[in-house]
Amino acid sequence: MRVWPALLALTLSACLTPVGMTEVAELAGPWRGRIAGPRGNAAAQMTVDEAGRYTGTMFLDAGDRPFHGQLTVVRPGEVRYQGTDGSGAARLYRQDGRATLRFRGDDGVLDGVFTR
Repeated sequence: MRVWPALLALTLSACLTPVGMTEVAELAGPWRGRIAGPRGNAAAQMTVDEAGRYTGTMFLDAGDRPFHGQLTVVRPGEVRYQGTDGSGAARLYRQDGRATLRFRGDDGVLDGVFTR
């Protein structure tokens, strides 16, 4: 289970271009992806509002689990999050016109990867 996040991180870092966003509103809208966290590794969806608040659902075999939190731009290109399962950094990337939002917990573990 711990291999998946490392492989995904390596793949993403090789082909995505970081975006130097300045406002959290740039993240507003629906996102779909995966979360690897304390409760498992599963598909997930979330919605970010204009103020950076996010809510979502992680689809686990044992049942769906809601999550929520807040995204904040601390300086251009650097985003922090505080949420249900902790805090960390988030980064927006683009490739071929597609946006990817990547979360990494303060403990260094890749927490989630979402695309629009």
